[in-house]
Amino acid sequence: MSKKEVELEFRTKQLERKVKGMQQRMEVVNAKFDQITSKQERRIRDLEIKNAVQVEKIPQRKVAEIYELSPGRVSQIVRNAS
Repeated sequence: MSKKEVELEFRTKQLERKVKGMQQRMEVVNAKFDQITSKQERRIRDLEIKNAVQVEKIPQRKVAEIYELSPGRVSQIVRNAS
C-alpha cells in the first residue's frame, strides 16, 4: 500500500470511531429526552386528574375509570399533585 492509501485508511477508521461515539452520545441524549418527556406527560395527567376531582367535583371513582387507574391511585395523585 502506498503512503496515501495507509493515511486514507487511518483517517477512515478514525472517522468511523468518531461517528460511532457520536451515535452513542445521541442515543443517550434521546433516552434522556424521552425520560423528561414522559415525566412531563405524567405531571400534566396528574394535574388534569387533580383539577377534575377538586375543581370540577367529578367523583374519584369516575376519574379512575376515565384514566384507567385504580381509585386509590387517583386519591394518591390528588393528594400529592402540585
